[in-house]
Amino acid sequence: MNVLIPLLILVVGLVALYVKLDPKRRAAGNLPPLVPGLPFIGVLPQFSKNPVAAIRSSFDKFGDCFTFHILGFNMTYLVGPKAHEVFFKGSDEELSPKEAYQFVVPVFGKGIVYDSPTAVMYEQLRFIKSGLVVGQLKKNIPIMEKEARAFFDKLGKSTELDLLTEMNNLTIRTASRCLLGPEIREDPKVSSDFAALYHDLEGGLNPLAFFYPYAPLPAHWRRDKARKEISALFSTVIKKRRQNPEDIHEDMLQILMESEYKNGDKLEDDHITGMLLGILFAGQHTSGITATWTAFFLQENQDYLKQLLEEQEEIKKEFGDEISFDSLRKSTKLENAIRESLRMFPPLIILMRKICEPMKYGDIDLPVGDLLCVSPGAAMRLPEVYKNPDTWDPTRFDRGEHLVPYAYLAFGGGRHGCPGENFGILQIKTIWTVLLRTFNIEIPAENLKKFQSAIPPADYTNLVVGPIAGANVRLVRK
Repeated sequence: MNVLIPLLILVVGLVALYVKLDPKRRAAGNLPPLVPGLPFIGVLPQFSKNPVAAIRSSFDKFGDCFTFHILGFNMTYLVGPKAHEVFFKGSDEELSPKEAYQFVVPVFGKGIVYDSPTAVMYEQLRFIKSGLVVGQLKKNIPIMEKEARAFFDKLGKSTELDLLTEMNNLTIRTASRCLLGPEIREDPKVSSDFAALYHDLEGGLNPLAFFYPYAPLPAHWRRDKARKEISALFSTVIKKRRQNPEDIHEDMLQILMESEYKNGDKLEDDHITGMLLGILFAGQHTSGITATWTAFFLQENQDYLKQLLEEQEEIKKEFGDEISFDSLRKSTKLENAIRESLRMFPPLIILMRKICEPMKYGDIDLPVGDLLCVSPGAAMRLPEVYKNPDTWDPTRFDRGEHLVPYAYLAFGGGRHGCPGENFGILQIKTIWTVLLRTFNIEIPAENLKKFQSAIPPADYTNLVVGPIAGANVRLVRK
């Protein structure tokens, strides 16, 4: 994001006449302390370098409620379980997620979730949740396993690779096959076209888009073009399915095609497309990133890796080579490793709402118009909650440290908690089960020298935070 600072400064200069900065608002009321920053730019330099460190440093100086000013936006942070309660218990009328997440509207489309009336939004979320129930998840696991085995079967006896890139490739295969259907995944031409369009769509979720999603930039033009072409692609698939109702499909696409609003209306084709894209974006990168962090942490914690291998041997005694919903439920140590990796490096480091009605946190007035934020990246490393918070320790889930209300935020919380949590965890567990049974994992010596650790730094240049590029691993077939 640092390379974008000059461009961001230019954009601020162009829009300054149209942005109401209202610095006088801090002159009245018991408002959160304003973290010092530069005119217009605010705290952007330190925030862009490492947002989590900036939030944690401000927490240490100002307490559990403070405000950042960045490019005309006031972002008020709540840090810690007690403060988080205000965020997660606030009503949609008080704290609007729709107002906070307008930057996703060009990607998902008009009329989808954050661009729909509140009642419609909740109906759409109900449709999505109906495709993520246990019965549907059980059907997805064989598909995930098949995709994972096909992916790993192509590798040789010893392969060095950029694990994040490959895990992202694998998770988009598993997620797209489970959610979008065989028409998108199994036709090579369609799959290739969709992958290229999806890449352009991803480019529209950049740091600048967070502040100015409609700025006239090439990345945004490519995003808008890709969104139209993806909609046309899905409309063709939907049309063929409706022409052949005798064909049986059990994926999310079919569930959305058959869903009805309470008034009896069906979803429009473009709305089906947008909801599928929303689900895919919400889970694909987060799963790929978490699977990757887990690999690095396990390499630095060989004793725990040994426990995972022993756990797999015990599961195989009961289930053989079968990977199923029931066998994955037995992988408790693996799940703890995944959830602990999420605690250490959550891909979504900031959750937001816009304050639409006067609210208080204790004696502090939360100003209407501010973005109210919590940071999973900062909150899940508080020593007040987690023992040795900067140490990767999956056994803390056996001790129940994560059970403190509003302390574990990897999947958000409250009424807007992630509906795809179980899908994501099962997806990563399936991939890792195949990986553990097939390969030994090594960290190349040059990586250890480069990063001085098996754990690479986090890359804060993207809205979804993963390890920095160039962190390779070597997979050696057993």
